[in-house]
Amino acid sequence: MSEEIKNDKPEQDAPEQPAAEPKDTDKKEHMIPKSRLDEVIQERNEMQSRIEALEKASKEAEEQRLKDQEQWKELAEKRQQELESLKPKAAIAEEQEKTLQNYLEAQIQDIPETLHSLIPEQLTTMQKLQWLAKNKAKLIKPSGPDIGAGVRGASGQTVEIPQGFKDASELFNLTPEQRKRAAERLAEKNKK
Repeated sequence: MSEEIKNDKPEQDAPEQPAAEPKDTDKKEHMIPKSRLDEVIQERNEMQSRIEALEKASKEAEEQRLKDQEQWKELAEKRQQELESLKPKAAIAEEQEKTLQNYLEAQIQDIPETLHSLIPEQLTTMQKLQWLAKNKAKLIKPSGPDIGAGVRGASGQTVEIPQGFKDASELFNLTPEQRKRAAERLAEKNKK
């Protein structure tokens, strides 16, 4: 048995033989024809140029988007400035609207309450005022002539019309306005 072991060892110590070199047939199978290699290189170059073009387009789009954002930012800032400048004007407009509302209410009070429903509700305050300016005379009852205790003159004082004057004015068929003027002239003469 010891011989068998000795025989085994020298076999293991024997130097390994170099691997057999591949034959020419193996080399030919792995070789790529030049035309095919040129095609692959050309496709790779085209793909590379497409990738570069897409990257360039992407960069340009990103730059344009940023520029647009800057423009929107500037536009937003301008709009904010405009709003700030319009706030005082809006406050003035609100104040004027309140004043017009108060004036409208005063005008409506001159009209009999039974006729308030004739005023169109869908109109704005300004439109209601314009409507009232056109139609108020039709809605208000005319006051009759003052034929009794006296007539108010331009001075705001009540002037007593003497009985003789009333009779004379009726004789001459004077209108109430003519009577008022005549009564005022008479009052002025009596003051002097």
